[in-house]
Amino acid sequence: MTRPTIVFDLDGTLADTAPDLYGTVCYLLAKEGRPSVPFARMKEFIGDGAGPMIMGSFGDTGGAPEGDDYKRLLKDFLDYYVVHLADRSQPFPEALGAIHRWKARGALIAICTNKKIEFAEKQLAAWRIRHLFDAVKGADSYPFRKPDGRHLTETIRAAGGDPACAVMIGDSASDTGAARNAGVPVIAVSFGYGRTPAHELDADRVIDSFIQLDRAAMELMGL
Repeated sequence: MTRPTIVFDLDGTLADTAPDLYGTVCYLLAKEGRPSVPFARMKEFIGDGAGPMIMGSFGDTGGAPEGDDYKRLLKDFLDYYVVHLADRSQPFPEALGAIHRWKARGALIAICTNKKIEFAEKQLAAWRIRHLFDAVKGADSYPFRKPDGRHLTETIRAAGGDPACAVMIGDSASDTGAARNAGVPVIAVSFGYGRTPAHELDADRVIDSFIQLDRAAMELMGL
């Protein structure tokens, strides 16, 4: 029998990483003499990566950077974040509980994220949970990324799974888009960072807690 594969997005789905991303934005704004921006505003950009966070925060506080200025700010952002990415961020406890339940059933567990793989690996190591995952693939693991369906299917295969018996769990349009493009069922979490409300995403199920994951995933994979 094919082992099921459970694939998690990272930021806002598996873990609450917004505090350190917001801290990095605030550091960069202060360094450039800009005022801070509201936390809720920055959460809208988290799923899109560092570039949109920089452009959004600087656009809100006096003008978005261009050319070499943008490249410099992006480097400063990444240099600071890589040191502080696990200061306050942490996995959602219910997510870890769900992972342990699925592993006990023999499932394969993977992460498919649009975060740079270096940062994803460092966070998992800092939280001491890297061993729970059969594969972790980031924005730069392949020459394509979510919502390209290949990012998801290749992550599933890297974990040793089959896309025909897998489910994606995420919080944004890039997650649901990747799943749809890959022909994989998708569950959206209502507590994530995506700008589009979970119930407006093209998801097969919406859950408000990982306690609801097991039933939804089993139904979608026909288990």
